[in-house]
Amino acid sequence: MGASRLPQELINAVTDNLRKDHGALLACSLVCRSWLPSSQRHLFRRVTFALDEDGCVQLAQVLLDSPHLANYIRELEVRVRPDHWDRERRSVEPDQSLPAAALRKLSKLQGIQLYNLEKDHLTVDLRQSLRWVLLLPSLTSLTHSIGQHENIDFLQDLFTRGDRQDDEPRERRYLSHLNLELAMQSNLDVYVDWFLGPGSPFEISHIQNLRVNRLSATDEKALNRLLRTIGSSLIQAELNVPNQWLYLTLGFDIKLEYNSNIRFLSLSNIYIEDTVDYGTCGTAWLQRFLSNIDASNKIEQIKLGVFCTHTFGEVYSAPGWGQIDCILAGKFRELEEVDIRVLAAPTNPK
Repeated sequence: MGASRLPQELINAVTDNLRKDHGALLACSLVCRSWLPSSQRHLFRRVTFALDEDGCVQLAQVLLDSPHLANYIRELEVRVRPDHWDRERRSVEPDQSLPAAALRKLSKLQGIQLYNLEKDHLTVDLRQSLRWVLLLPSLTSLTHSIGQHENIDFLQDLFTRGDRQDDEPRERRYLSHLNLELAMQSNLDVYVDWFLGPGSPFEISHIQNLRVNRLSATDEKALNRLLRTIGSSLIQAELNVPNQWLYLTLGFDIKLEYNSNIRFLSLSNIYIEDTVDYGTCGTAWLQRFLSNIDASNKIEQIKLGVFCTHTFGEVYSAPGWGQIDCILAGKFRELEEVDIRVLAAPTNPK
């Protein structure tokens, strides 16, 4: 592999423009020696440790053999398939020793995503390595997706077992991005208690981007407590409201009074049913929610995900959209874009 006569700045500009084209970056890495680091910087920016796949062990070995590649990693996903821990389906447990060692090579990680990890199926070494990664000073983004039978047990257990190392930092890590993908049986209140309690290594009062999926009707107080704790640092909020009629019958209220700097607001899973009165329709709930937002808000973009159900096979126009339009035009002075995505039930032939 020879050397290129092109300036390094030009090579970097080319690979920067190709950062989302994996195949092109692989080709660039083979051009010559000076193209290799620039290409690898993008190829290894985001990696996935799929603990139930052989490729995870191979990737870990690459990082151990070439530790400089770990310095390129900014985003890490650690996951297993949801059905992986079913002992009846697997006869061989995956090797976790190499991934555990490779995780210790990461030093500049900014974001981590944890999917379907269960506390009793990880080795002590892998737990300690994940704990070490979560305590990196560079880490600012956390995504936690809960397994079928988990709540916050995995994170909670990771920092309460007797795995603490003597050289571990004691100060909290400031998160700017938090993404919680809850399970149907999970409880947001447990999450909030843990994040605000002494056992959590994270400080959440500086979060700028918050996403919470699969809220239940009992999560109202916990969500508002979380929003109040985050306060004015919040810029983007994406919330999946409780499904069907739970948030209507129980009066699920989302309060943004402490989040005065939100620029982007997304609400999904808003149900509209044509067999009920307007007072219990999703548009009535949305109208009440938008009316309660202070007129001094700085929201520039609103995204709404609406699900329409209809039982009579006719095109249904839900009441209340005129009032919602008036609220958006009158109270949201900074508003530049409204994106309303409607998913209709397939019973409508039109």
